[in-house]
Amino acid sequence: MKNIKLSGSAYQKLIVVDARGNQSGEIVERWKAHTAPGVKHLAVGILVFNEKNELVLHNRIDSKVGGNTIDYPVTHVLEGETPEESCYRCLEHEYGISSKPHLKQLFAFSYEHLYNDRTCENEFLLIFSTKFNGEIAPNQKEMVGQTFNVPLKRLVKGIEKNKEKYSVWFWDTVKHLKETEEAKNPLE
Repeated sequence: MKNIKLSGSAYQKLIVVDARGNQSGEIVERWKAHTAPGVKHLAVGILVFNEKNELVLHNRIDSKVGGNTIDYPVTHVLEGETPEESCYRCLEHEYGISSKPHLKQLFAFSYEHLYNDRTCENEFLLIFSTKFNGEIAPNQKEMVGQTFNVPLKRLVKGIEKNKEKYSVWFWDTVKHLKETEEAKNPLE
């Protein structure tokens, strides 16, 4: 493990899956999963909506894999953890949400991406949504500045115009949102 972006949680134990999300029974350390070509593993993303049905977003710090982009809460499903448990861990860690708001699983997809620094993405991502009306306490170890709110329609246009500003998994998330019935009401 030579890349500094993989040093923080390098030895987290991640669940190995295939391109359809089927678990193999194997476990892989985070550094190996994100070093090109990577090992497909299970992850979750949580679309947090506020009381106005705007999506709550943040700027991902540059020192993380896929950093210096606009993002939403994402994390890996760790060995011994359910996807829902990983969602709640992520919400508390990134946004300071310690309650357990209702989660709705919307869809899932497999994606890969190779970065110039030889880190990579190779994940099967389960997408959940939740509504949260409380105060958000951004974790400055995960993001730059404060969170910000964006209406979904404006977000779609923003990604179409400036794709490089967003995390690569965000591109596919928005594409799937546009294609599914869930996009019409991601909170019900």
